[in-house]
Amino acid sequence: MEHNLKDKLIEIQHNLPKQQQKICKFMINHIDEVTTMTITELSERSEVGTTTILRLIEKIGYNSYLQFKNDLIKYNYNDKKNTWWHLKKSLEELDEAETSLVKAARNSVEDIESMVKKVNMDEYHKFIELLLHANQVHFLGLRTSKSIALYFEIMLKGILDHVNQLSLHPDFLYDDSLCFNKNDVLVIIALSPYTKQTIDFITYCKKHTDVSIALIMDLETSPVLPYSDAHLIVGQSKNRYSIIPTVTLIESLIIDLGKRQLSSVQKISKLNDIHRKNNITTI
Repeated sequence: MEHNLKDKLIEIQHNLPKQQQKICKFMINHIDEVTTMTITELSERSEVGTTTILRLIEKIGYNSYLQFKNDLIKYNYNDKKNTWWHLKKSLEELDEAETSLVKAARNSVEDIESMVKKVNMDEYHKFIELLLHANQVHFLGLRTSKSIALYFEIMLKGILDHVNQLSLHPDFLYDDSLCFNKNDVLVIIALSPYTKQTIDFITYCKKHTDVSIALIMDLETSPVLPYSDAHLIVGQSKNRYSIIPTVTLIESLIIDLGKRQLSSVQKISKLNDIHRKNNITTI
């Protein structure tokens, strides 16, 4: 049971009574911390009664909170033991006098480590296949996610032939959706707090269009996650807002998409020549 404990919580989260849903989402988003909490502490932190916690635990197959917590400890151990712990060795000996630059660097390494653990590789490969075989790839990111969506689209222009940016004209999203076809993919980047417009548009597209939906999000508790045809979860930084894990994930996708498109190197080289000849870029 411990090997798929978090997956089980994610699977049932949207089909629970309101209070059980609240504690379920709390467990998913704080799965490391829950292992150190008594049931009373968990109740206080999540603002959910102990009876509700026990009902949820029973629903996923446990007779007691202790039994659940023991499996949770095993799950967290198995989840961490094969990650990129060596990435942070050079930053482990920092003292209280460390600069903001060093703190930011250390936190970024930890955030990337956390993202690597969270990404489901089956979903990752599914995401790539969707983009490779799409007739048109549409990108959408609003507010703080807009710059990431723009970057993703610009970089993929040298790899994929048919890309379209929706983020620049959010007032016309529903107009643009009239052009969505069955073999198109809508790539949405949404980092919490999610805009209502993003959530509403995903819901609308799922119900009223044939477009495939590929999501890049930071939380597994997003209400629109079940609407996706492929999704990648980057996680959240524990002590700051950061887009670094998301950008790292996108750069990985760009590289793997480029490897699969044999013409991409030739296309990018030709584009570089055009830029230099027209004084757009220098050497």
